[in-house]
Amino acid sequence: MSPSHPRTPRQVINFSKQKGKEIIANFDGGLITSDAGIVWIAELDKKLGITEKFGNCFQDHRHQSYVDHSVHELLAQRLYGIILVTAHRNKQVLLKTIEANVLSI
Repeated sequence: MSPSHPRTPRQVINFSKQKGKEIIANFDGGLITSDAGIVWIAELDKKLGITEKFGNCFQDHRHQSYVDHSVHELLAQRLYGIILVTAHRNKQVLLKTIEANVLSI
């Protein structure tokens, strides 16, 4: 069975390497994660310096010999977590709405 229309050229988006691993996005299907958008968010944050600038608004009163993560890193982690939870929450609401609509038909 052949497709009814010719396949369009493959679109690939290359991201910066993360921990030495190449990150790419394509739209061919295969192994898929819904969390990949956070890679783009983190890269955008690094380019714009949003969490770094926000982190500079705080004074860090912690004893530096006990500090493993900067205020900037903690803010970024929290912000990315909120983004992921919000995305998952929205997806869950959408799936429940679809499920309810299917059941009501």
